Amino acid sequence: MGWNVKAWEQLKNPPSRYRPVPLWSWNDKLDSSELIRQIEEMHQAGIGGFFMHARGGLQTPYMEEEWMEAVRVSIEKSRMLGMEPWLYDENGWPSGFGDGKVPALGLEYQQKRLAVEYAPFNHRTDGIIALYKQTEQGFRLLDLKEIDNADLRVYYEVNPYYIDTLSKQAVGAFIREIYDTYWERFGELYGSILKGVFTDEPQFARRQLPWSFDLAAAFERKCGYALLPHLPALFTETEHYRKVRYDYWYCVTELFTEAYAKQIGDWCGSRGWSATGHVVDEQTLMDQVTSVGDPLSFYEYLQIPGCDWLGRFVGDDPIVPKQVSSVARQLGKSQAITESFGCSGWNVSLQELRRIGEWQFVHGINLMCPHLQSYSLQGLRKRDYPPSLFYQQPWWPDYRLFNDYFARLSMLLSEGHRQAEVLLLHPIRSAWVLQEGTDASASEPYHNAFVQLSRWLCQSLIGHDYGSEFMIERHGEVRGDRFMVGNAAYSVVIVPPGVTLGSTTSELLLRFVRNGGTVLAYGPFPRLVGGEYSLEAREWISKASQPAWNRESLVQHVYRAAAPSIYLTDISGTPVVSDRVNVQELELDGTTLFYLVNSDERSYGEVYVHIYRTGEVSLIDLESGEIKSVSWETIDGGVKVILPLFAAGSHMIKLDPVKKQQLSTPVKSLGKPAEEAVIRLNDLWKITETSKNSLTLDTCRFRIEDDNWSEPQPLFIIQERLLHIGRSSVELEFEFLSQLSPSHDRALYLVMENPHLFQITINGQPVAPVSEGWWMDTSFKMLDIRDLTKPGINRIGLKTTFHLSPEMSQALERAHQFESEGNKLTIETELESIYLLGDFSVQSASPWTFGERRAVFNDGPFSLVEQPDQVHADHLAEQGYPFFAGTFTLEQTVVLPQKGWGRATWQFRTPPDAIVSRLRINGREVRAFVLGTLRGRYYATFAARGKPHRAGANGKLPECAWSSSPHQRRGI
Repeated sequence: MGWNVKAWEQLKNPPSRYRPVPLWSWNDKLDSSELIRQIEEMHQAGIGGFFMHARGGLQTPYMEEEWMEAVRVSIEKSRMLGMEPWLYDENGWPSGFGDGKVPALGLEYQQKRLAVEYAPFNHRTDGIIALYKQTEQGFRLLDLKEIDNADLRVYYEVNPYYIDTLSKQAVGAFIREIYDTYWERFGELYGSILKGVFTDEPQFARRQLPWSFDLAAAFERKCGYALLPHLPALFTETEHYRKVRYDYWYCVTELFTEAYAKQIGDWCGSRGWSATGHVVDEQTLMDQVTSVGDPLSFYEYLQIPGCDWLGRFVGDDPIVPKQVSSVARQLGKSQAITESFGCSGWNVSLQELRRIGEWQFVHGINLMCPHLQSYSLQGLRKRDYPPSLFYQQPWWPDYRLFNDYFARLSMLLSEGHRQAEVLLLHPIRSAWVLQEGTDASASEPYHNAFVQLSRWLCQSLIGHDYGSEFMIERHGEVRGDRFMVGNAAYSVVIVPPGVTLGSTTSELLLRFVRNGGTVLAYGPFPRLVGGEYSLEAREWISKASQPAWNRESLVQHVYRAAAPSIYLTDISGTPVVSDRVNVQELELDGTTLFYLVNSDERSYGEVYVHIYRTGEVSLIDLESGEIKSVSWETIDGGVKVILPLFAAGSHMIKLDPVKKQQLSTPVKSLGKPAEEAVIRLNDLWKITETSKNSLTLDTCRFRIEDDNWSEPQPLFIIQERLLHIGRSSVELEFEFLSQLSPSHDRALYLVMENPHLFQITINGQPVAPVSEGWWMDTSFKMLDIRDLTKPGINRIGLKTTFHLSPEMSQALERAHQFESEGNKLTIETELESIYLLGDFSVQSASPWTFGERRAVFNDGPFSLVEQPDQVHADHLAEQGYPFFAGTFTLEQTVVLPQKGWGRATWQFRTPPDAIVSRLRINGREVRAFVLGTLRGRYYATFAARGKPHRAGANGKLPECAWSSSPHQRRGI
């Protein structure tokens, strides 16, 4: 899309291609009407498309007719709504095994890993690659018949559940099994509607050394000498071990990239589709070596390269997102995707999700793939790398605000051209040389140095990319005093501490410094070329600048060749220097954008933003899509603006070279209103409306085949025990205490999964498994029990048959062997927590304790009591709502001065787990607080003229889904 006036107008409602595209977990028996309903939910929430992702719990046969019909229905519905459907290439992950069909083709298709054994040997005879006799010079290759004379043998181990990703034949079989099948089914009719395929965590060994039947021949062809005589060098320091290791990992990385990434990228590209996804173990050099060799080399062949970011935190270093965004910028790929938010937990807030996302976006990512949206939360599915960011969340009706925000951000960052003058070489090849067998520890100091240099550049707001030597070999050149990698031109190249470089990189560095380019080098210098000592490196090292090992020296040397563009200070003039305060500079059709992000949990208050470029400053409000004016002043050689830099806050600063006449919603200042215009609301609120409260019951007594009753135990322990016992009749007995007076008018439900599979009793009275609807997830059925409970102890009995077929037992065993089997596992019988739902409050006999990330702990026991009339703006767990997931409407009356007044700031505080807050004054909504700063007081400023005497402040506060996990241990 070209950037023009029409595109600026699209900021209000960006097209689907920029909108978040989640992993949609197909993890149950798929129903067409439910698929359509869920797609409509996504569309209403501002989601642009989805990846149809088979996952653990799936009960529809994968890639068979029923599955294909589900895909077709989803494509058709998304076409009707203008959404973008994507395929996912595996049943579970890691991608490549084709639901087990590819490794089942035989040994040559299966993953193999090198192992070494010193004499005396065990009796193993299969898989032997070579035998060796130890000599004073190292190891001498023996004939395989000479095993009695051998001191060392190298053999391969087989993983029958994954494929040989170094083999074009094996990966080709995977492509035929999945990709070709999809194309044959949907290519002609839907080829232009489907956007591409997500491939997930392909790998070749992970903390072991890969082997392939293709490797020895490929090594000799690529490196010019035989590998087998030198295999011991991979495990110990033999003669020429550095070169052997360098050549081995070079060859392995090329085989993997060409067999997997290139074949899939070419397949997709030839059909007008995009290959996207990410590799595994992207975080450190130590992990990258044995998993993928060089992740940046892999990214080259994906039309939309991507990364993975798990957890509820942001990194101290930008390695993961910047590796991807560097390749994307260098090769002119307009989008780079992140799979984010897995393992961030059920009580993660939208503010925290924004923080995680913006930290990656400021480092070059520009397309969001939320992990994940669960088709069902039945059984183990609710514990599948939670949360599910879908209709099961009580804040789902407000999720569009989040998706609109990232759609606007994605559009700006995708269409803009990121600026970076500095290239930091990626030292993965030094890690190759230092890898000794499975021991990667020697690489750690080099990884840490590389990370530190990148952190210093980020702290100093210096835009930079990483330089993969594969990218440099294939796309590098020197043009005058510019070091080119594809489309990107750099005036400064930084060589981190290392051991070796490739010959192409060394040659280009020498040419670059001879042409007057700036090379900054840090010792220990990489004096090897291709793993061998060479005089070639001496000249460029001697001509390179060698800054002291500190941030200030690095910045001074960079600024001599690349002038700064932006600088931050606090109000006192002290520079703002932090790993978590970052800037991305973009050029967009004659306009410069500075995307300023504070990913920290601390606020910096108001800061001075010094921009070393002239022009007119405005702000792009990513929450509304409006362009707003801001006060600024001219300084020598640029402009200065004062902006608040709150915790997890950001600004999109727009610098126009000429004055714009029309700016929507102009404001005079971003500063806080005067103190006298602040109205602080009370922390005590009256409850006027609330969703039904809940109590999770996750501990019970049980007995098998009418045996004796056990002591109370957590359900997950009972489930694990039954998986070992097998088919059996099982009874469960739950208890809860009620202090409620009997009332037919009081709603009270038992919520459980698959009630039709159980005989249910309440206090000995049978309960018909007749659903009154569902709660939170369509699999959570509501049974009305209001007339069956009593004051005091109540007992809920469940009886069922626990099924465990021989096929299920085998699947469980395979799941312990390799993750591909575990990640697609579906359990036949699942015993899950049950819930009480209704008009009550929950009281505990134990004290409350609080942990990190708003975790709350309590040992119980819990009892049902009457609901309170009011709550305080503190944690609701202590006020009767420890298991609550829903919406509160709270209200208070504020008496205002009788004299006339105008603009005012209303300030209020909400409970810690209020994900979304909406402030209404006298029935009129003032603002929704969805993406604000982390856990501070909220501010709403607006004009209220006239003579108000009393004003009702009404807040609607959706709480988090499952204030604790649905799988309880210590109460909450």
